[in-house]
Amino acid sequence: MLKTVSAIKVRQNLGQVMNEVSITSDEYIVERAGKPLVAIISIEKYLSMKKERDEFFRLYDQVQSGIPAGSAADIDRDLAEASQAVRL
Repeated sequence: MLKTVSAIKVRQNLGQVMNEVSITSDEYIVERAGKPLVAIISIEKYLSMKKERDEFFRLYDQVQSGIPAGSAADIDRDLAEASQAVRL
């Protein structure tokens, strides 16, 4: 369950918050002056998100390295032309 809590409440109840996150998979958005600042999530969720992010950038780098020099400009031009054609 996603919960929103103030930074002061988290400071006062850090042990409880940590238990809820690790045992029941609750997630917290911590606010200061009504503005969301950070999220507290389980280590399992963090590692999963990090793995997905790392995989995305690995694939992105793989795709980028497979594009011959000069092709990026051609792709940009083709996309601009396609966008213009759709708008007409």
